[in-house]
Parts: sequence; C-alpha cells; structure tokens
Amino acid sequence: MRRNTATADDLAPIVLELARASRASRVHPIGHPVVVDALQRGTTAWRALAGSDGEVTLDVRDAGLSLADGARLACPGAPELAGELRARGVARLRLSGQAHAQDLSHLIEILTRAPEEIAAAGGAQEVLRATGARGVTLEVVTAGDVRAPEAPEAGSFVTQHVAELVRLLAELERCDDVGSYNLLANKIAARVEVLAREKRCVDALRAALVFCRHATDAGVRSDAIRREASDRLRRLATSTQLLETIVEQACTATGLASVQATQVLIAIGAPAAGVLLRHCAETRDASRERAAQVLIAMGDSVLAAVVDELRDGSSERARRAARMLGEMQNPGGVQFLADALRSTDLALAKEAAKALARIATDPAAAALVAGLKLSAPIAETCAGCLGSMRQVSAARALGELLDLERELPDGLRREAIRSLGRLASAEALKRLQRVLDHAPFFGRARFRPLRIAAAQAIGQIGGAIAIQILQPHARRGDPEVRQACQEAIRRVERTVVEK
Repeated sequence: MRRNTATADDLAPIVLELARASRASRVHPIGHPVVVDALQRGTTAWRALAGSDGEVTLDVRDAGLSLADGARLACPGAPELAGELRARGVARLRLSGQAHAQDLSHLIEILTRAPEEIAAAGGAQEVLRATGARGVTLEVVTAGDVRAPEAPEAGSFVTQHVAELVRLLAELERCDDVGSYNLLANKIAARVEVLAREKRCVDALRAALVFCRHATDAGVRSDAIRREASDRLRRLATSTQLLETIVEQACTATGLASVQATQVLIAIGAPAAGVLLRHCAETRDASRERAAQVLIAMGDSVLAAVVDELRDGSSERARRAARMLGEMQNPGGVQFLADALRSTDLALAKEAAKALARIATDPAAAALVAGLKLSAPIAETCAGCLGSMRQVSAARALGELLDLERELPDGLRREAIRSLGRLASAEALKRLQRVLDHAPFFGRARFRPLRIAAAQAIGQIGGAIAIQILQPHARRGDPEVRQACQEAIRRVERTVVEK
C-alpha cells in the first residue's frame, strides 16, 4: 500500500479491532487477554495492508472517522473510536510503517484515561509521544483547525454521552461538597440512562464503579457524600440492563474487572439478588459458582430477597432459592426452609432438606428431625440429610428409627441405617448391631434387607469392633446376610491395608 491509498473497506477491520480493544479496556486491564487479542488482530490487519512503508491518516470528525480525501468510514466501531479520540482533543490519527501491537496498546491506554488527565499531561499527542510509539501518531485540535459542521449520526450521539459521562465522573472525583455532588450525580444519572437505553451498559458501568468507591471511602469521603454515593448506586441498580451487565462482569470476567464488579454488587445489595439467582439458574460451572460466591459475600443484605424467591409461586424459582440458601449457609434461612419441607412440590421439599443439611446448625437439625414425620419421600430425604450432621439430636433421631418394634416404612429405616454408617459414632455402631443381630425365626425374610444394609453400614464405619460384630454373621445364618457380612469385613481389611 502506498501512502494514503487505503480505502474505507481496507481499514474497516483495523478500526473495528481498535474499537473493540477500547471498549474492553473500560472494564479490563490493558494486559487482559480480551484486550490483547483485539490489539493483535488489529496489528495483523494493519501489517497485511501496509507492508513496510504504508501510511494512512484518519480525520476525527463529529460523526466518525474519514480518510484524507473526505471518504467517511461507515464500518462498525468507527463512531465509537472517533468519540473516544475526540473527547481527548485528537483531530487526526496516523498509522505508519510496521506498527506494533505495543504501539496500539499505548494508544488504547490513552483512551482509558480521563480527558482532563490527558490534558493536564500535555495533551494526547505528547502523552503518546512519551511512550516511544513509532507506528502511531496523534494530532490534536488547534485553533486553526476549523471544520464544517456535519450531520449527526447515532454513533456520534452515543459517543458524546460517553465523553460527557467521563468528564462528569472526573469532576465528581474532585467534588467534596454534598450539594455539588448531588447536582453532578443527577447529570451522571441522565447520561447513564441514555447509555443503558442504547445498550451501552459497559460504558455506564463506569458510574457504578465510581459511586461504589465513593460509598466505601471511609477515610477519604465525608459521611454525607458516602451516603449520597450509596443512594446513587442503588438508584442505578433499577436499570435491569445495567444490573445484568454488572453481574456478567462479576461472574464471567477475570482479574480486576471481576473484583470491581463484585464490589459494586455487594454495595448494591438486595436489588442484585434476583439477577444473581437467575444467573445461577441459567449458567453453569465457574460462572455459576462465582454468582453463588457473590451472594454468599452479600450475607444478610440479600437474605430477604432470596426468601422472597423461595416463597414465589414458580416452582423453579423457589427450588433455585432453596439451593442458594443452602450455599449461603445463612442460619436466618432455617425457618423458611423448614416451612418449605411441607411444600406440595416434592422437588422443592427435597431441595429444602438438602439446604438445611448444609446450614448444619442445631435449629436446622431440629427441622430435619421434624421432617421425619412427614410423607415417606420427604422423611427419607430428611433421614439421608441427617447423616451429614454431627448434632447429637441427629444421631438420636436416626437411632430411634431403628426400633424394630415400631411400625415404620422400610425405606425410611434403610435410609436411617445408611446415615448412621456415615455418622460412624459408637452409638451408631450399637444401633446398627441391634439390627444385624435381629434374626427372628418368623419374619426373617422381612428383616433381611435391613440386616444387609446394617452390615454394609458397619463395614463403612470400619475398625476392629466392626469386624468383631460382623464375624459371627459371616460364618453362619442367612446366606444373603452372611455374604454381606463377608464383603463388609473385606472392605474393613482393605481400608486398613490402604492406610
């Protein structure tokens, strides 16, 4: 390519990647893979076009970018990139020779800094020159650089709001009077509303980050300004699109962007709970785990919102909330989960039982013990969950289920036997031995499944005493029970060898 012979179509891939890198750098550090990849793609596109000595000059106009001959770039990203450059007083962008990714990185880093900061450092041209960049140069607007007005475009409208938001936030940083702070916050809220409506929530996120920082700057900001910043942050959270963007940044981004977004969500509190719960339901793996961690970090501030979800008429939402209460391990949710055990929705009741087991407090254990008197499926789930709890009341209730004189469902008893095997206490071993030793002449077949389950549970507990209990039944008696005891003994011996 000879100097300034590139067409608008030739430059479209480069401009698009620069715009992508600029957009990503608003929430990610410059070295983040998302930013680096965009810069690398932009560098590759430029080198393929320019060769060793190519050069192109882009004029920064009100409505976008244009070539030296006046041809306007209508490609995606051009209005956005032009807005960022124009906000920092740049009139022309020139790419020349073999531009390196590092040169473009210096350019993008300038676009992440506030316009006032760039102006104080001597202007974008000087700041870029100080980095040593050779393949990229900037020319700033001068008094003699007068341009004819251009017709407004959608991109120009949005980028103007982005630039104005950046300016207002920089002014807000210097404000220490609550009255002036409130006036600036009103103007910022208006810009955020426009950007959210235009689906530019990543840009609007800047305001949320600033308000969050001011709300938590105890040693820097006055109490009045901190309260005002907290209130403004909660007001921003009424924008569903913005809130979803913050949640996405917290749960899917990495590094500083994720940490900052998480801090914003914690500061927002309850209004963010519903979006986080929905994110947990709609995503998987690491993203879902991060959403759960954010909710846990929020603590009591989101408990009421999660409980409201639990009480919701939608079964899926209620089940999701029950799981989350368990993951949060907040004792304040025990009573609501105990009520959910009696739900007509069997899946919800089972989720509530599992959540109580994760909370694992004395009231949670009491709720599960009470659940043993409910319908058979719920009672069996509660019995299974009690096997993970170390409260004395859990072991006692499970042991009472093994009173063979009582009329109880065999399924419930088998679940209690398995749970006692997991508890592995001396009392559990005694209860299980009674079941294994119970071999009446009449009704032997009826108790066989329970005796087999008891043998397996004793083998799970292990130890020399377990072998002593199993050995008599491993030599004689019911063939199926005998085989179960022999297998349990081998399991105990194998465990001892492995240790």
